[in-house]
Parts: sequence; structure tokens; C-alpha cells
Amino acid sequence: MACDRARFTGLSARVLQFGLDELRAAFGAESIPGADPRHDTAPFRAFRAALLDAAAGAAVRPCDLSMAWGGTFNGYRLLVTIEPPDALPGLDLSGVCAVEQDEVAPARPDRYPLAHVEPGAATVARAADGTTHQAPFGAATGHFGAPGIRRL
Repeated sequence: MACDRARFTGLSARVLQFGLDELRAAFGAESIPGADPRHDTAPFRAFRAALLDAAAGAAVRPCDLSMAWGGTFNGYRLLVTIEPPDALPGLDLSGVCAVEQDEVAPARPDRYPLAHVEPGAATVARAADGTTHQAPFGAATGHFGAPGIRRL
């Protein structure tokens, strides 16, 4: 019997977990002075730029990156999903932010598109209207104080 590969798409992905406190420490200086931290995505954009530069340099084949928040009020983490999981084998994040966990796991169904990466290039994922999904690092914005995702 032939394997229907499309049926299994998304069942396994490489998931990088970045701690919110570490993201704030690494990119908090990018905040816009006086901006509402629930809406200020400047630190996220700086993180995304650094991540995509590293990913483009490590890509051995095309892949898609997505993101979601995980954890609890005791420690939120930004989960960055790489599909397929073996597309960025030499990914060096030492110049980006410390990774709490790097594992192969099922892709979360509630993730948001982040970027498309190919060897030597990365493009921010955009909706048909040109908007992107961005994650403010400065203050809790979602359900039970979870960090939110904004479409800008």
C-alpha cells in the first residue's frame, strides 16, 4: 500500500522553545519608549530578524516557520516550529537568544505563520492583506495573562 505523505504533513516538526524572560532580556532594549507594552512589537521584530538571518544561513532545503505561546504564568515560552524538522540542521542561535528546549514533536494546531525559509533567504509570512503575526514581549495580553499574538 502506498503511503499518503500529505496525510502526515504537520505530524512532526522541530520545535524551539524560547523563554519569555530570556526574550525580554535579549530584545527588551528595542522597545519603543512610552509605547504600551501590550502592543509594542519592536522587540519581537528584532528577534524575528535575528532568527530569520540565522535560519537562512542554516537552511539546507525550504521550510516554514510558525509560532505559538506555550507554558503558564510561571514561565511562558515562544514556541517556534520548523517544518520539515530536518531543514535547518546546523542552526546556530547563539547570536539570537538562548533556547530552553529543541525537540521534534507534533506541530501545534494553534500556531501562527512566521516565515518561509530557503537556503540563503527568509521571507516573513504575510496574509493576503499584507499583515503579519507579531508577539509583544512587554506585558501579558491574552487569556489568563498569557502573552498575545497581534496581527499587524
